[in-house]
Amino acid sequence: PDAARQANRMERLVRDLLRLARLEGGQEPVEPLPTDVEALFGDLVIELEGALDAKDQRVVTDVGPEAASLLVDTAKLHDALRNLVENAVAYAPPATTITLASRRDGGEVVITVADEGPGIPEVDLARVFERFYRVDKARSRESGGTGLGLAIVKHLVEILGGDVKAANRPEGGALFTVRLPAR
Repeated sequence: PDAARQANRMERLVRDLLRLARLEGGQEPVEPLPTDVEALFGDLVIELEGALDAKDQRVVTDVGPEAASLLVDTAKLHDALRNLVENAVAYAPPATTITLASRRDGGEVVITVADEGPGIPEVDLARVFERFYRVDKARSRESGGTGLGLAIVKHLVEILGGDVKAANRPEGGALFTVRLPAR
């Protein structure tokens, strides 16, 4: 089982490295489509149902009517949000809630992924989007992550014309904020 786990980890690492190289090389064209934010959130919950159930976590969604639809490359936004939700599942304790929200802020749609986990140490906040940067070295090895998920998120969001930030919620937990142009 250990060899199989290592092989899976290597496969994920290679896949993530290739994705990052394609994104950095401008080899993933952006194809904007009308995107239903509620449906996108719903798809993520269904996809990650197994991981959520295993930790007795639940996802609540909060989509503002003025931020319910977006002209964006749906697949790329999906991939970025999936990485953020997978992180929340991995780092937040069992029986907690992950909140996916979308709201309008002037000319932008702001999508947030918030968890009730330990949050991110202040010293690490600015660096979490660097490739291979890990907040908790031991923890991430056992979670099977590649250390590239947030770097991929950053590139995906940037090619969509937006930006992403990491912060801590005053009540505890991590908060990732994706800002995209509201076209």
